Amino acid sequence: MTVTRYDIIELKAEVTPEGFIRDKPIVTRAGIFEYRTVDGKTKREFRSADEVFKSDSLNSLSGVPVTDGHRGLIGVDNTSGIVGTVLSPGERIDENVSADIIIHDAKKLGKKRELSLGYTCDVKETPGEYNGQRYDCEQTNIRYNHLAVVSKGRAGNARLRLDSADAVSDDF
Repeated sequence: MTVTRYDIIELKAEVTPEGFIRDKPIVTRAGIFEYRTVDGKTKREFRSADEVFKSDSLNSLSGVPVTDGHRGLIGVDNTSGIVGTVLSPGERIDENVSADIIIHDAKKLGKKRELSLGYTCDVKETPGEYNGQRYDCEQTNIRYNHLAVVSKGRAGNARLRLDSADAVSDDF
């Protein structure tokens, strides 16, 4: 079964002379992610390193839009909230994926700093265990659609890397 998922992460950024934000943050990771089902239960989905770091998956990041929050799958009929672009394919760094991004309209983001990928994947209803933690199913064939800047992300380590020394950190 193919499903849509939204994963969350946070951004150390550089401000360009034009006022754009450039960064190469962690955008996702391998491991177990928790999702809420329609009946309110928690489902733990495993994203193996084999799947997360497949070249097709990593390459699907290049060129996807950066959006202000999740706004559904982005495409020609839905361009709502686009504020930037992912400039490169994903790159493996340990168990994480990093990518070059640029945000053109940072003022729309307010104080949001965490990142969340919107993507499609196939889910195999195969439970198991990873690093001593149980999961309910596995994600495969991960293909990215957009990278949203959000208030709270799912991955836990994906965020814009802005700090108090950055001139744009409080109000872009």
